Amino acid sequence: MVNYEKKHLYMMGAIAVLILAPFYILVGPFIFQGIMFDDVSVWLLQTPMTAYGMYGISALMLALGLGFSSFFVKRAVYLTGLGLVLAGVLFVMGTFSYKSLSTEEIAWGEPFSFKTNSYSWEDVKEVILVSPPTEEEKHKMVFYFNDGKEVTFVRNNEFQAEFSNFNTAKRQYKFPFKASE
Repeated sequence: MVNYEKKHLYMMGAIAVLILAPFYILVGPFIFQGIMFDDVSVWLLQTPMTAYGMYGISALMLALGLGFSSFFVKRAVYLTGLGLVLAGVLFVMGTFSYKSLSTEEIAWGEPFSFKTNSYSWEDVKEVILVSPPTEEEKHKMVFYFNDGKEVTFVRNNEFQAEFSNFNTAKRQYKFPFKASE
């Protein structure tokens, strides 16, 4: 005698995904971006808030797919598959939303796409330190490139710990670094 139905298994899966989602959202980008984009030459790897948002929506899509599967058991395979596909696409998009500084290059991934931008330090036109309007916000470092593109890094504790590497690149490649007015 079986004391459960298929719909209970799908509902249990949806609840498990929702319970584990905070851990997945907080640790997932760190682990998967570290595996994909970190190497010995990378001295700063930042995860934008959009990546955390995409991971959260990814978990929600999987939970919704499993939740709807518990109500529509005859179509459960398709609903779960759709949830898995949507979750997988958002997971990959969130993983490719990153910013990194290394000894050779400055690289970042565009949010909501799989496009990766990569520039050498020789392509840096200037770097501007932008002061926040309030005390609670962090300073930002805006990198401008010769072709007009730009990328912004948050000057947090990790950036500050690696600031000597930035100064070394600034001296070696002779690009201007100034504060905004």
